[in-house]
Amino acid sequence: MAEYSNSQLSTYEQCALQYKFNYVDGIKRYEEGIEAYLGQRFHDAMEWLYGEKAFRTPSLEEVLDYYDKDWTNRWHLEIKINKAGRTADEYRLMGRRFIEDYYRRHHPFDEGRVLGLERYIRFPLDDAGRYRCKGIIDRLMLAPDGVFEVHDYKTGSKLPDQRELDRDRQLALYQIGVESLWPEAREKGVRLVWHEVAFDVEMRSVRSQEALGRLKADVGALIDRIEAERMWVPHESALCDWCPYWDLCPVKKHLVKIEALPGDKWKDEPGVVIVDAYAERWKRKKELEGQLEAVKGEMEGLRDAAIAFADKEGVQVIAGTESRLRVTGKERVVSPNKGTAEREALERELRARGIWDEVAELDASALDKAIAAGKWSGEILEALKGYVRIEKRWTVSLREED
Repeated sequence: MAEYSNSQLSTYEQCALQYKFNYVDGIKRYEEGIEAYLGQRFHDAMEWLYGEKAFRTPSLEEVLDYYDKDWTNRWHLEIKINKAGRTADEYRLMGRRFIEDYYRRHHPFDEGRVLGLERYIRFPLDDAGRYRCKGIIDRLMLAPDGVFEVHDYKTGSKLPDQRELDRDRQLALYQIGVESLWPEAREKGVRLVWHEVAFDVEMRSVRSQEALGRLKADVGALIDRIEAERMWVPHESALCDWCPYWDLCPVKKHLVKIEALPGDKWKDEPGVVIVDAYAERWKRKKELEGQLEAVKGEMEGLRDAAIAFADKEGVQVIAGTESRLRVTGKERVVSPNKGTAEREALERELRARGIWDEVAELDASALDKAIAAGKWSGEILEALKGYVRIEKRWTVSLREED
């Protein structure tokens, strides 16, 4: 039976193709963003700190020394820094600041009893065991008031608001797991605690059983979607910058190929040649379309001038040096548009006059012809004038001389 972590679920929501590469095809990559590396080193330092606390309280200098050594020992060449101009040491110093702020806020670390550090849990979402989840709790605590607390360290640069945390899926799933593995937790209660260490802020949330029930249903439906997936469509977003599968992704792999070419070769690559040629034609097309719109505007102005000239001179054909313009005008009755109050009033008037059946459902063409032909009495026509108007439509056509 497949088990799903919150990171798996989030990966699928962000990009189905990345999910396939990682969790279906099992293609493992060791590329790691510097932000994730910093976050893991902070987690390691906290695990060491609270592990030591079972025997003694380490000093801040000891925790920082552990962090620095861990940073150096685990460093590898696949770590990627996406922010231009930033260095690895700047991120290392940032992590030190996070530890200093956290240490000073929580010292002497006696806010409850530690029940687990980096605790791996596996649990069902439903009684039948159809949907199963897994995860790692950064720190599981028993608070002095007897409530179980799920603690999570966040090193991101964006501070969430309370509404975001109240909708957060990860820790709510952990609450389901804690209540499943330790039934006492459901009786005593569970608090979800986020340590937003970049801001030295601690935030909390409590979930009702009703909210957890909705979450179980939502996650079950998401798992059904994943297991029924066959298309695995890639989805471009800002998160692509942290994806390690560019060389396999149809959206990105040509970019990888081009970047690997020498500077004097990439312009001759077939794909580059096609795109450059297409781009040049596209720009030319946009220029021609702009010119076409300008010509259309000029022609519209000349059309108006031709109509005014023909109407003033009483002519239907205007001669040019090599062409002729035929300009004809025809009056027609224009009735109100469907759905308007004026239209409804006109329909009531027609029914009241007993002539509705002659223009059933108010066929605009039938009404126009009836009025233009003077089919009804003068009294009726006079009554309908308040609802319709006479409009002259002009037709302008060009004929070139042979």
